Amino acid sequence: MPFESDLELRHVPGDALWKVVKPLQYRTADGRRVIVPVGYRTDLASVPRLAWRIVPRDHVQARRPAVVHDFIYTNLTHRFTKREADRIFHAALLEEGMNKALAWLMHAAVRIGGRGNWSA
Repeated sequence: MPFESDLELRHVPGDALWKVVKPLQYRTADGRRVIVPVGYRTDLASVPRLAWRIVPRDHVQARRPAVVHDFIYTNLTHRFTKREADRIFHAALLEEGMNKALAWLMHAAVRIGGRGNWSA
């Protein structure tokens, strides 16, 4: 299994963010390791409010993939392309047990909507 640790978060009071309280480790299909450190802040899945009925931003099967994806977008642009980051997100959603249609929808959303957030 590519996730090598559980996700432990603490809500940041007065904010829509969550803070990682235990390192989250993920190994990509090509063997690269992503380690999200303690203290990293995430908004989980950046889902527009209109879509929350279909995909809640804290969907249990999207939590770990969303944190890894956010971290790659904000801190690892020197190691991954945007396309790779989005493919990792899609693969991780499927690994977490999300149905293929919903995983495809979330992947399509980050391919389209994540352009402005890519830090490279």
